[in-house]
Amino acid sequence: MKHRSMILLLALSATLAACGMPDFYFMNGKIIMIGNQLTLHVSGTPDASISSAGDFNLGGKAVPVTAPQRGLLMLYYQQVEDIRERSTATSKAEEAAAKEATDGKPDSDQKQQLEHQHSTCQDEANLKAVQDQLVTQMSAFKPYGSIFGGDECGNH
Repeated sequence: MKHRSMILLLALSATLAACGMPDFYFMNGKIIMIGNQLTLHVSGTPDASISSAGDFNLGGKAVPVTAPQRGLLMLYYQQVEDIRERSTATSKAEEAAAKEATDGKPDSDQKQQLEHQHSTCQDEANLKAVQDQLVTQMSAFKPYGSIFGGDECGNH
C-alpha cells in the first residue's frame, strides 16, 4: 500500500512536469517562465520581468541597469532555467522509476535520483545567492528578493 501511494505521487509529478508548466510557486511569490522572459510576482507589488538578456522591467516599464546588475539578472534567469530543466529531468526519472515499480522491477535508479536531488539543491542555493546579490545592488529588485527563500532543500 505504501508503494502505491508513492507510485501515484511520482506519476502525478511526472504528468505535471510533462505539461511544461512554466510556473514556479514559492512561499513568498511565484516566477513564471515563458519564452525568454521571467515574470516575478509578489502579492501587493507590480509584476517585474527579467529577460534572458538581463533587461529588467517593473510594472511594464524598463528599469535602467548597470553592466554588473545586468550580469546578475542574466545569472538569475539562467538559474531559474537550470532549475526548470533539472526538475523536468528529475520528473522523467521518477516516471521511469514509477513504471519500473509497477512492473515489479527493483528500483535501480535510487543513486541517480539522489544525485538529481543534490544537483537541484545546488541549483536552488545558486539562485538564492544571486537573488541576495540583486537585493543588495538593485533597490527596484528588493520587493522580489524573498520570492525564493532557499529553504526548499532544508537550508535554513
